[in-house]
Amino acid sequence: LILFASVALVLLIACANVANLLLAQATSRRREIAIRAALGANRLAIIRQLLVESMLLAIGGGLLGVLGAIWGVQWLSKLAPESLSKLQTVSVDTRVFLFTLGVTVLTALVFGAVPAFHASRAKPGETLSEVGRDVAGGMSGRYMRRVLVVSEVALAVVLLVGAGLLIRSFQRLRQVDPGFKTDNLLTMRMVLPFTKYAKPEQRTAFYDELLRKVDELPGVESAGMITFLPLSFSGMNFAFSIEGRSAPGDMNLPLAVYRVVSPDYFRAMGIPLQRGRGFDSRDRSDTPPVIVVNRRLAEHFWPGEDPTGKRLKIGPADSPNSWATVAGVVGDARQGGLYGDQNFELYVPYAQERRGFVAPRDLVVRTTGDPASLAAAVRETVWSVDKDQPVSNVRTMDTVIATTVSRERFQMLLLALFATLAMVLACVGLYGVISYAVVQRTHEIGVRMALGAQPGDVLRLVINQGMLLTLIGLAIGVAGAFAVTRVMNEMLFGVTATDPITFVAVPLMLGVIAFLACYIPARRATKVDPLVALRYE
Repeated sequence: LILFASVALVLLIACANVANLLLAQATSRRREIAIRAALGANRLAIIRQLLVESMLLAIGGGLLGVLGAIWGVQWLSKLAPESLSKLQTVSVDTRVFLFTLGVTVLTALVFGAVPAFHASRAKPGETLSEVGRDVAGGMSGRYMRRVLVVSEVALAVVLLVGAGLLIRSFQRLRQVDPGFKTDNLLTMRMVLPFTKYAKPEQRTAFYDELLRKVDELPGVESAGMITFLPLSFSGMNFAFSIEGRSAPGDMNLPLAVYRVVSPDYFRAMGIPLQRGRGFDSRDRSDTPPVIVVNRRLAEHFWPGEDPTGKRLKIGPADSPNSWATVAGVVGDARQGGLYGDQNFELYVPYAQERRGFVAPRDLVVRTTGDPASLAAAVRETVWSVDKDQPVSNVRTMDTVIATTVSRERFQMLLLALFATLAMVLACVGLYGVISYAVVQRTHEIGVRMALGAQPGDVLRLVINQGMLLTLIGLAIGVAGAFAVTRVMNEMLFGVTATDPITFVAVPLMLGVIAFLACYIPARRATKVDPLVALRYE
């Protein structure tokens, strides 16, 4: 809905631009229209003529737009994240073409009608008189053009603020600490077939042999296994009880993300050990169960205490599950994504896990160089242990993180594109109005300079006119953005919908660009020759 609204705002800005151009064109043709009226053309005929002209312009632009859209959709589909896989099937079909044609005709009628009605109201007697040449299209025409420019600037501010908020949000998202070292890390997925590895001992033997061989590869620093790769899955949450604190039969138990890992997993991922110890070869199926918890869980349930040696179990306190001793505390690692609060986390060694459905499936390899260069060697190592074992999702951790934020990046890209287009259109519209005003006021400027006005006076006169319109548009746009951007709260991370930096930076940037759009025609106005201007017709 936000992206659709962005498209609608860009369309409105473009329509305001076209209406401005048509108004200027109608004003410059006022003598022609007056002659037509004097020769017998009625008002309806004049309106029909101007509407047909605007319709031809709109249809031509619409057809060019469809051609651009065909290329644009192909380009966007290549940038789309995997979570938007349906975008690959999107194309400019008959329905899109008919919709575009309908919107084109509608906008041509609506925004072409205003200049047409304005031009048809001209009185032949006044327009053809010598005095009529100086009215510059009348006060109503000038007022209408200024209103359109103010509207363009205001709409551009709303779009730019929205894009700025998303860009700031994306920057904050990329700055979130995932809780582990992301560099030089290769990942791949393996799901052991239950028919072949039905017994826990068989799965443990496979993991032990695989990790031993991967550790021996040149360029490998360490390797580990985990049930689900961090940032990829927020599920597998188990309720747990704490010895001495949870009552038997209590069903209102806290939840924690449950992960089954190999002994060297924390070292391979770069997750810091903060207290106690991690897992090692001592933690086997015939030894007392141990568990590792994350920092947030430890600080929440044992504030100011050493949690090592404490006991907890999966499920209610009176469940048949065994009590596990907390062996150590590790740093928080984000499991389901970079958004939201950090979860409680429980880690158990795969040699002590008896639930087949939570067997480790993701291999992580810490390398000394480029991790992608070792992908083939690690795959061959897997097949040396089991030639029939499928390997999938071979990626570096940097790619995993890029995929995690791909949807937000795509949204930011689209809105930034629309906002940039809106800014360009608004500034072009402002430039067009100021340029047209300079042409219309050539005679006046010549008189001023003949009476002693300096080029700097003329420069300030023209720039002040354009910047006044810009400031009014900026004020209206900022007020509108305060109201509109509140619906974006769910899309933002780390910034509010009223982020002061964005609301200050966007008007300043647009104001500077608008100043340049006013300065160019203003400089041209200072070069007017008074003698030529006083003969200007």
